[in-house]
Amino acid sequence: MSEEGSEPRIVPFDELAAEEDVPGISAAEAEVGGHRWAIVEYGPGVLREEWCPDGHCGFVLEGDISYELEGERAPLAIRAGQAFALPGAVVHRGRAGAAGARLFIIDREPY
Repeated sequence: MSEEGSEPRIVPFDELAAEEDVPGISAAEAEVGGHRWAIVEYGPGVLREEWCPDGHCGFVLEGDISYELEGERAPLAIRAGQAFALPGAVVHRGRAGAAGARLFIIDREPY
């Protein structure tokens, strides 16, 4: 028997239905090797109101997003074509730009 995540596989995001997470933000999700992989879509200008303590890494597919960081840190502004890493110790929340944002995200912590 193979260990979870040790076999090659396809993650069919094109077949997964996106579900609304909170108003204006939806996600299509899959579990891969115990981690959440997701295509996340923010509507134009949408702010995720709650703060997130979990770590993520990802890539902005379309649009742009700015992550507000708790404390006195400057926001992290990311545009299409750029990747990002948010360590678990950095509490954050995202706000999409005027055209919205579409991201590919992998949670750093096990799902």
